[in-house]
Order: sequence, then C-alpha cells, then structure tokens
Amino acid sequence: MKLTAFSDNEILDTVKSLAEHTEDSWNKKDFQGFCRFFLSATPEQTFPESEFNRQINENYDTFGKHTISDFVAIHRNPDNVIVIWKVNFESRKEPGLLMYEFREHDGEILIGGCSYHA
Repeated sequence: MKLTAFSDNEILDTVKSLAEHTEDSWNKKDFQGFCRFFLSATPEQTFPESEFNRQINENYDTFGKHTISDFVAIHRNPDNVIVIWKVNFESRKEPGLLMYEFREHDGEILIGGCSYHA
C-alpha cells in the first residue's frame, strides 16, 4: 500500500473515517478515542493527555463541537499526505480549516498530526 500514490478519491475514502472518529472523540472529550488512530511509534510521538485537556479547556467553550464539512485539498509529500477540510463549529457561524497529516506505519494508515485554524 502506498498512500501517496492513491487517487484523491481513494485517499478520502481511506482517511475520512479516521478524521471523523477523531473529531467525534474531541466532541465527547474522550482522550483515548481521540488518540486511537494516532501514530505513536516512539514515546516522543505520543500526544500527551495534559495537552489534550489544555486544548479542550482553552477552546471547547469558544468553538463547541467540530463537524467535518467540505473537502478543500490534498497535498502529497514524499512520506505523508495532508488533507484539508472545512470544519463547522457548534458555537461559531464561520467555518475554519481542519488539517490532518496521514502516514503509513507497519502496514496501517495512521494520523501523524491534526490541527484546526479558526
């Protein structure tokens, strides 16, 4: 499997459910669910629960729940794929951008990182 060689539709078919699961876990404030598909091959790649809680505390009341909306773009790098969607916020009229990095590791496609910009 070579994610970077997939067509745009194949990439979206493969990764959108991972992103939706992660956003749903954010909405539920579920750290374990949020990290389920994260790449953590080494300890320094592990997303700390304290950082998750900090982000929830700083942002959840402002934006509320996140919902993946319109597809924006795919960017292929030699070793990963970046997918950008619009993201709707429960507590804000204007959408933001949601960016996910996907990587292959040990035969699986996993999330290398994600962020939103509001």
